[in-house]
Amino acid sequence: MRKPLFLKIFAGYTLVTLTMSILMLVFSSSVIRTSYRDVTAKRLEYEGIPLRALIAPLVQRRDLAALNRTVREFGSSTDARITIIDPQGVVLADSERDPSTMDNHAHRPEVEQAMSGKTGRSIRYSATLKKDFLYLALPFDGARKVIGVLRLSIPLDHVDTLMKSLLAHLALITAGILAVSLAMAAMISHVVSAPIKELARASGRLASGDLSIRVPPARNDEIRDLTEAFNHMAESLERSFREFSARKDELETIVSSVSEALFVLDAQGRLTVYNDAALRLAGVANAQGRYYWELFRSKDMGALLESTSPDQVSGEVELGGKTFLCSVGRVPSGDERVVTLHDITDLKRMERYKKELVVNVSHELRTPLAAIKGFAETCLDEAGGEMREHLLVILRHTNRLISIVNDLLVLSEMDERPMPKVQDTRIDDLAGNVTALYAQRIEDKGLDLAWEGGGFSLRTDPFLVEQILINLVDNAVKYTERGSITVRASKQGRTTTIEVTDTGIGIPREHQRRIFERFYVVDKSRSRSTGGTGLGLSIARNAATILGGAIEVESMPGSGTTFRVTLPDLEPRDA
Repeated sequence: MRKPLFLKIFAGYTLVTLTMSILMLVFSSSVIRTSYRDVTAKRLEYEGIPLRALIAPLVQRRDLAALNRTVREFGSSTDARITIIDPQGVVLADSERDPSTMDNHAHRPEVEQAMSGKTGRSIRYSATLKKDFLYLALPFDGARKVIGVLRLSIPLDHVDTLMKSLLAHLALITAGILAVSLAMAAMISHVVSAPIKELARASGRLASGDLSIRVPPARNDEIRDLTEAFNHMAESLERSFREFSARKDELETIVSSVSEALFVLDAQGRLTVYNDAALRLAGVANAQGRYYWELFRSKDMGALLESTSPDQVSGEVELGGKTFLCSVGRVPSGDERVVTLHDITDLKRMERYKKELVVNVSHELRTPLAAIKGFAETCLDEAGGEMREHLLVILRHTNRLISIVNDLLVLSEMDERPMPKVQDTRIDDLAGNVTALYAQRIEDKGLDLAWEGGGFSLRTDPFLVEQILINLVDNAVKYTERGSITVRASKQGRTTTIEVTDTGIGIPREHQRRIFERFYVVDKSRSRSTGGTGLGLSIARNAATILGGAIEVESMPGSGTTFRVTLPDLEPRDA
């Protein structure tokens, strides 16, 4: 059960006040009782000292008759009982009883103290009279030892009566103090709890959305600081909310104006934000809270959304007979993902037309180029002089055109190969085929060709790996005038590394990032003279990408070049 702050503070004050009042009563009564008993003992001692001096001669003479008479006379004039005791504890005289009927008092505490020469004192409860008695014993000093004891006793019931009266007065005073204290506690509790209660009420309204609520300033203390801090917080929240609303409206306007389909998914894959283009693509009027797979049925999109990469991922997806470039990015502040779908159907169609055009033109060019080459070679056999030089130029450029056509057809074949045709392939067999293909050209240029490593198999597409080796070795032969070409192959785990190193002219650093682009050549004049097409390295990179590998280059001008290809072992796929 919830307890108000006022009640908690008031209950705390009440508990402290009651505890202090009870402790004060208990302590006061104990102090007063002890003080009064001490005063009574002192009074008895003051009365006993002159009496002791008066009857000391009688005790020395052991005049029991005179001693009893004197004790009774003094006992009748005072409220104390008087008893005379000898050193053996025998009662010699008593103001109220016959000494002969009384017990030996040698072991009474006050008597033992007096026998040692001190003033003895003791309080004992009388079972007969049902009262507490105060006993005071004074020694009779002889020449060398104590010759007797004068004991005075008085009942303490009058002390209890006095204490009851005093406690009654103390209780009334304490009750008055308690009443005043509780009234002050109630006032203080109200003063402390009222502004806090007001703050709690204002906080509740603030939490419910009322950002205009403010709390009036309280007294000049910590509560005032708290109210001012609350008002400042409310003002900041109101200002932030206005800014947030404005930003939200801007964001909704921007999202709605985007022509591409755009939507935001929460951690469970439900749409939280989307634009009209996304609704049109999904074919629904409202997508709020619906799962993406209800609206966009695409296996490729699901794979992109399941990616755990912290960076943006993208890929092509098919939806409604169209092709879209799907980009998925994560919101840094949470688990939400932003998805955009850009319609690239027309671009893909144009790309397909362009590829078909390249293939068709390449096929159509092969026949006339072959004819030109054949007639040029025939004429070359019969021509001489300047005509022979002209025919050699025709033949060289014809061969270059044939190489370009062949490379374009290879690229086209790669584009039409969506998945590698995986089989166990011995790297030595591929390397042997390639080195045999270029053996004559290497011998004509006086180069050394070395094959290192090998002796293992890998699971890959042999056609694509052979294209990588052919184009890298061809590139090395073209741009190496002297020295050697080294082909290395090694395998670690399921990864194969192939390196082709030459001692040729090298590649400047500023060209290295572009040498894998189609038709890009570093030195165009040299490429024309060597018959280069600008497609070889592009073919090698495409082949490595299809195989799930990568290719990189290390080169310095004048120091040769090393191409390094890493290829993983592939799992066989069904045809």
